[in-house]
Amino acid sequence: MKAKQLRALRDELIRDLELDKSATTEMVCVRLCHVMAQRLQRDIKLRFDDLGGGGLSGLWAVTDDDVHVIIVTTTRSWVHRLHIVLHELAHMICGHKPARLDAEEGARLLYPDLSPRMLKTLAGRTDMTRREEREADRVAAALGRGLIEWARQQEVEPFPPEGDGHVTRAWYTFGFSSQRGQQ
Repeated sequence: MKAKQLRALRDELIRDLELDKSATTEMVCVRLCHVMAQRLQRDIKLRFDDLGGGGLSGLWAVTDDDVHVIIVTTTRSWVHRLHIVLHELAHMICGHKPARLDAEEGARLLYPDLSPRMLKTLAGRTDMTRREEREADRVAAALGRGLIEWARQQEVEPFPPEGDGHVTRAWYTFGFSSQRGQQ
């Protein structure tokens, strides 16, 4: 995909997301899959699951009945999960071929009792080349940069943290004072 096409896709996708400034990263992940399902005319199911400690962070597969399933690890931050969702969607955008699942595997993939071992087995069945992985990374990074730029432009009022957690202590360490406001 050429840079000009990628910028146009990024801008269209962000506009189609119709996000407001209260959107959380989780909402963006879900909304991305919804918008891409409409754009690509596919049924896309997004699921967050513990993929274990084996290094697997995301997976895209298609069931016999043509449901596209994206599974993203829960062991990462929401920003990292967003990047994983973008990467898996980028494979679709680029026309790459996902792992194909038979009816039994597809049924198991859509239910939350799948073991990390089964997910690794399914992920190992993909035939993505290094070139396809780099292409998906490039597309996902461009989309992610667009989303970050969109977020940067939103007017959001700062808020003082509450409680006595690590964030609150860091906030005060960096100079917040309720009398002076944010430094």
